[in-house]
Amino acid sequence: MKRRDVMKAGGAAAVSALTGAIGMPAAHAQGAGKFTDWGWPQPYEQVSAKSVAWMKDKGWWPLKMGSQPAFTSLPVAVPKGFMKSRGLEIEVVPFLSGPAINEAAAAGRIQAGMEGNLPFTSLIANDTPIRCIAAVNPVLKHATLVPPNSPLKSLADIKGMSPAPAFGIVAGSSAEFYFQEALRTHGLEVGRDLTLKSLTPPDLLLMPEGLAGVVQWQPYIWDHLDFRKNARQIDAIFPYNMYMGNLWISKEIIDNAPDVVQALLDAYAEGVLYTRFDPKDAIEITTRDVMHKRFPPEIVGRLITKLNNLHKPTWWYPFRDLWSHENARVSEWLSKNGRLKKPVTEPLYASYFETRFADQTFAKLGWKVPAVPPWIPPNWSGKIGNVPYPAYLNEDTLTQQQAFPEPGDLVKAWSFGGRSYAA
Repeated sequence: MKRRDVMKAGGAAAVSALTGAIGMPAAHAQGAGKFTDWGWPQPYEQVSAKSVAWMKDKGWWPLKMGSQPAFTSLPVAVPKGFMKSRGLEIEVVPFLSGPAINEAAAAGRIQAGMEGNLPFTSLIANDTPIRCIAAVNPVLKHATLVPPNSPLKSLADIKGMSPAPAFGIVAGSSAEFYFQEALRTHGLEVGRDLTLKSLTPPDLLLMPEGLAGVVQWQPYIWDHLDFRKNARQIDAIFPYNMYMGNLWISKEIIDNAPDVVQALLDAYAEGVLYTRFDPKDAIEITTRDVMHKRFPPEIVGRLITKLNNLHKPTWWYPFRDLWSHENARVSEWLSKNGRLKKPVTEPLYASYFETRFADQTFAKLGWKVPAVPPWIPPNWSGKIGNVPYPAYLNEDTLTQQQAFPEPGDLVKAWSFGGRSYAA
């Protein structure tokens, strides 16, 4: 049985509710309403007593949500009280990867989760009654890393190696899909040109002997390259796959307690905004989070500046058409390799995106839902699904934080950082 990688940090503390004191948000009048300094309209909408009673009757109060290192907003939104301010009680259960979150979902131990594209596809194929309500840190970097003295300069150099090299990877993760797509593009095949060994991200950080390299995602890539200095990058995800993290929740909650779902998403969006408003405080809070304590503050700082704040704060919108088309490639690969109970077609994938809650959040903020996500530049020559992709805006190509709001971003007046913006 595959090793379960639930974090063992602090025993029971690792599965305790990550809560904190709730301060009264600083708010000021702007036009027709009031906003916190970080742009959230006041007052907060509250979860109804009826929905709380229904959740308690199901044994789902507090709401239990699985997450993993590198995902932003949640480590800030919970201790800042953005959930409790809406009457939502939540317990965040930490894991190291999406496959372990899937195990917890299958066992009924969590009702919501944040995970990558490949494990989410597996949930759909298993007819798990869930829906994705938001993207989580899209276009997150994944990379192939080799020891500093390795002769490999690119993936193409693997061809013809004898014996066939072995690479460490988290099986069933988004890293596996990226790596398989990259290998296919270079005419390489697992089992013929190389082998894979499944390990956890912390195991991979050690660059175990006997491996030609490892496949990691952020923040582990920074840990390898800039702090441990035990690896060198030879390839990255961006030409082969637009990664999507998924914030999903039980469809039963959507159907019976939709205000719980709205409160969760609103608090998540507020966490994104607060992190953009006060990155210094967000870094300090995140370094105390059970999932991020092991990382140096400098790495946590990069999570904030590069994963949360680099793109416009509209990055979390679940663009149904784009993501269902891109992620259908994940399903196609899994199906061809006998890894799914049933194929997940693009229409089926699209049916697992529930955008109405995001639409309501955007309406509250006065933001316009963009036609394309903020990492797609104007006049981009690429086409979703046709790889390799030409360059787009990611942590390797975007040198400064995108401005927001710009003309066309708003549909009504909005305030942020003490400044009022007109539509």
